[in-house]
Amino acid sequence: METTLVPEVLQMVGEVIPADVSVAISYERRYIYYQPSPVIDLKIKPGDQVREGSATDKALAVREKIAEYVEGDVFGVPYYGISKPLVRDGQVVGCITAIYPKDMMPFTALMPEPKVLIGKGENGWVPLRLADITFIRSQDGKTWLHTAADSYVNRYSLTELEQLLSPASFLRCHRSYMVNVEAIGFIHPHFHSTFLLEMKDKHRTRVPVSQSYASSFRQILGF
Repeated sequence: METTLVPEVLQMVGEVIPADVSVAISYERRYIYYQPSPVIDLKIKPGDQVREGSATDKALAVREKIAEYVEGDVFGVPYYGISKPLVRDGQVVGCITAIYPKDMMPFTALMPEPKVLIGKGENGWVPLRLADITFIRSQDGKTWLHTAADSYVNRYSLTELEQLLSPASFLRCHRSYMVNVEAIGFIHPHFHSTFLLEMKDKHRTRVPVSQSYASSFRQILGF
């Protein structure tokens, strides 16, 4: 049963984890997959118990994505971990963790959530309040901030914005989309237990919720 978890979770790897970063996947409280990088290796083996105080342990405990520095007394090596639980039918069944060496901490770990994001328009740059951004899309190698009326290019990737923005305001729902929770106008059921979000922009844009994000999306919004 637990091996069926691996293909689903591995689809998420390219969305949340850069190159040269170690990857650990747990099923319940045991690791079932580990890929060390040349830069950092925690010596995890499939079958090992999730260690208390690790990034995986903390994400499983709070049932949501966490990004924290972990001291060296847990694995013998200090590291920075970004962990995201996998939720099925309202239950946390596993977790995927990106493991960074201390000197490669993602820059967003050191930054508070911004009050605005800068969008580049035709004639220059526009500071956009977070509340005015309806959804964010990655397309053709660029990140687009969509407001109710216009669209602007932003310098950050979706992965960086996911780390930078609070999940209470913006949720990742697809490898190419994040949405402002308060800008969702209607949630349409779609095939294979997925959804289409009708946004509150002038086009009533429909944003997909992919199967990888559907369970956690439902859990966070409570339906």
